[in-house]
Amino acid sequence: MKKAVLEKARDLDGVTVPVECIEMRKTKDEPDHFAHYHEFLELLYLTKGEMNIWLNDKPFRFCQGELIIINSNESHRLESVADESLYYVIKFTPKLLCTFQQTPKETKYILPFLAEQSEQPRVYGKAFSDNAGIPALIEDAVNEWNEKGVGYELALKADVLKIIRCVVGFLSQQGINVKTSAAAGNIQQMISTILEYINENFITAGEKDVADRFNISYSYFSRSFKQVMNMSFKEYINYLKINEAQRLLLTTGKSIAEISLDLGFSSSSHFINVFKKHKNCSPKQYKKNIAKD
Repeated sequence: MKKAVLEKARDLDGVTVPVECIEMRKTKDEPDHFAHYHEFLELLYLTKGEMNIWLNDKPFRFCQGELIIINSNESHRLESVADESLYYVIKFTPKLLCTFQQTPKETKYILPFLAEQSEQPRVYGKAFSDNAGIPALIEDAVNEWNEKGVGYELALKADVLKIIRCVVGFLSQQGINVKTSAAAGNIQQMISTILEYINENFITAGEKDVADRFNISYSYFSRSFKQVMNMSFKEYINYLKINEAQRLLLTTGKSIAEISLDLGFSSSSHFINVFKKHKNCSPKQYKKNIAKD
């Protein structure tokens, strides 16, 4: 079997698209799709036909009306068993599940979806999908993506979070304890605890300082954080800072220099460069764009 290929996230004007909806069609006589993996997560919902799917080389049967969750960096490939199979794909970045207001409980719910080694169920049957209203949520997300009306990004995020919430609730009702390997589970528990501190102190938190605070070696913490969160500590901190910068730009009269200082950037130019990297525009232009919309 060929080695899985890395699929890069889609960019729009230089910025990674946080959520993307795709309608897919595969036929029985199509060549077997190559195995691939990517940083973003995927929700697959089959509307017609029947398929085989391999997740980290483990085979599953995928039937009409079922939902499949593909974790971040999980190798996968699909083939159609039926003459024709139609399915929706919703791709979203791990950052969509991460906010600086996140509670420890929310973090506990989310981490298993970010880990390659998680042993959570992969296929969720038609009965679950129908009872949880998954078809309507999928349809709404696809419509929002296709129409791209005002605020469609918020609607897409809401639909994805509702689906994840339905899955978490189902697992709880069934008494299913989502497990990872013992080592991965310990790392996730450690990062979950540390995230609570980081989310409350992201303006001043430094990677080495956080490692020292929790009596962890710097190299082990750095490696473990990236393994669990699928982003480096620095990337996560900047993500939180830019989210807060957006709020300050739109809800206060503070200057760019003041916001830069408030968020702990070394200079206004550094803040502007980081902001551009995340939003593909300067803070000033971002504010103008929002006002124009």
